[in-house]
Amino acid sequence: MPFRFVREDAIKLPREVVEKHLAGYKPLNYNKFMWWRSHTDGVTPLGRRAQLKDRIINGDFGPSTYFWQAQLALYNAKDKVNLNTDDYQKQMEILAVDLARFKRLMEDYEKEEFGRLDELYNAFISTFKITRDELENELANWPGDLLSYYEYCTEFKYTTPAANRKSKRGRPKKVK
Repeated sequence: MPFRFVREDAIKLPREVVEKHLAGYKPLNYNKFMWWRSHTDGVTPLGRRAQLKDRIINGDFGPSTYFWQAQLALYNAKDKVNLNTDDYQKQMEILAVDLARFKRLMEDYEKEEFGRLDELYNAFISTFKITRDELENELANWPGDLLSYYEYCTEFKYTTPAANRKSKRGRPKKVK
């Protein structure tokens, strides 16, 4: 049966939680090139030269909305079909769009999460004198959020010269 994901608990969270979480995001208008996406977090990422704290506060490293949209696509698919009475062919006809939506959203989720995590690691490594392995271990065991970890690093870790250079951008001041 191709739609066993509905039976095998691919739906990770209750519908109320998914809908409540998606209510905090901005709905998208229909786009024929990105038809599977329904919401966006509305965050315009700051550039790489922006301060790490500003990027964290802006939400550049926050979780992706695609997981929540994929969960909603599973609920919509589950609502459309009756797995006990509908035969295989009828299920294929009814759920083809929802399956494609789920698949594309999960691909987007994995790609974006990997990119955000990699960018986070690179930002911390360029700002503080820390190795990638050390950073991964500390973040995995950190009890607080990302901003509290940044505050910890500013207090107890050595800041690299590259981080000091980033704040001094632009044209030099005029000398009178």
